[in-house]
Amino acid sequence: MISREIKVPIYLTPEELAFDFCNMDDTNQAKFFNEVARITEKWDGNFAFQLQYITDNEELTYGARKIMQQIGEYSDILVKDE
Repeated sequence: MISREIKVPIYLTPEELAFDFCNMDDTNQAKFFNEVARITEKWDGNFAFQLQYITDNEELTYGARKIMQQIGEYSDILVKDE
């Protein structure tokens, strides 16, 4: 019998990634943000530049801006308590 292993790259759409994120439990969502932090700390530029690109993008809806704002506000509260 002949057997072959075929590798096919599968790229999630932003919609699929968001769906998966929203269906994660809190531990996996925390791991997600930990990984974003790990990846972006190696960037030449600061992650703030990417956030600016996102907020400047015409595709970003009012609802998405509110989510980003809520994350920032809640994170700010937590950082101040440390």
